[in-house]
Amino acid sequence: MKRLFLAIFILLLLGACSRSVKFDIDGLLIENAASKVYLVVEGATIDTLASAKVGTDNKFCLRGEVAEPTTAFVCDDNGNALTILLLEEAQLYLRPIPTGGYIAEGGPINDTYNFVIQRLSDVAMQLAKLDYTTEYANEEYESLMFKYQDILSTAIRDNLDNLVGVELFLSQESRGMTAEDMRVRFAQFSPEMQSLSAMQRFAEYIDIYARTEIGNRFIDVELQAISGGISSLSDVCGKGNWVLVDFWATWCENYNRDIAMMRELYAKYTLQGFDICSISLDRDPNRWRTFIEQNDMLWTNAIDSVDDSKTSIAETYGLQTIPANFLISPEGVIVARNLYGEVLRHELEHIFGDCLCTDNAVKQQVANK
Repeated sequence: MKRLFLAIFILLLLGACSRSVKFDIDGLLIENAASKVYLVVEGATIDTLASAKVGTDNKFCLRGEVAEPTTAFVCDDNGNALTILLLEEAQLYLRPIPTGGYIAEGGPINDTYNFVIQRLSDVAMQLAKLDYTTEYANEEYESLMFKYQDILSTAIRDNLDNLVGVELFLSQESRGMTAEDMRVRFAQFSPEMQSLSAMQRFAEYIDIYARTEIGNRFIDVELQAISGGISSLSDVCGKGNWVLVDFWATWCENYNRDIAMMRELYAKYTLQGFDICSISLDRDPNRWRTFIEQNDMLWTNAIDSVDDSKTSIAETYGLQTIPANFLISPEGVIVARNLYGEVLRHELEHIFGDCLCTDNAVKQQVANK
């Protein structure tokens, strides 16, 4: 009898410790949006958890089980993400929203997440509509940014034991944190949330990120440069010039919008000791070379390793997204990260002051390298 009770107790204990989630998602798409949908999770690889045909009534059902709570995406048959959702033991419904896109709702986790995202979006819209020519624009900007961060931080603190806090931390709050701040926040999550695969990967990322924080020396890596004469980042950095190490890809729209400004800043400051080392994450070298030629990118250009057996430069530098960049001092020290648009322009003006260089002078210098 004692053995029987012990066996029952163990089974109950195992059941209580199980983190598997049975998902049940009914969806409605706008007419002819897709013929099939996929439930996808992104980790070390992109995995499909389930798929379903979309009926003539534009409805579908996704059923299945996942080993642990996780963030997932519903994608169409072209690979486009329709919406994000947090897998939970609840009946979820995916529906189109009037402003465009889709929303998954019906469970307490997703409903809480949607509420927070809506509040953050409202503040983001106010920021987008801000008139920066007014006298009090800076004060309004600071006030709205404080409000945004307060909503975000409060939501995470209130959800340290579920996926809402995890997703908001990983996708938003961690972006502006130091490695030490990341570690502090990570430690605040419940043991169950800390042990999730996504959080364990992030714990490893924190250690990588710490090596590329401001004040550290740049990490030297091998480069596959578009022209000969350069085989490592140390051939460019730490040689007496200010260098912007810039990670990008031809398919990155945010970067492509800034190329004209990059050309302008390179032309203006290169003779004063400024260089750019753009490292592409493209997998097609021919497309990369063509793009550089067509866009007159005269600075140092290299491509990240396409050899899957090697650690990529992006992984070495702990990148989560692109574009991303690092400003390296003449001595080889990282002094700033992720400078874009007018922020980059102002930083270079602060370093070099106002100067004029002609495009012909820049091309001549490049030809002489």
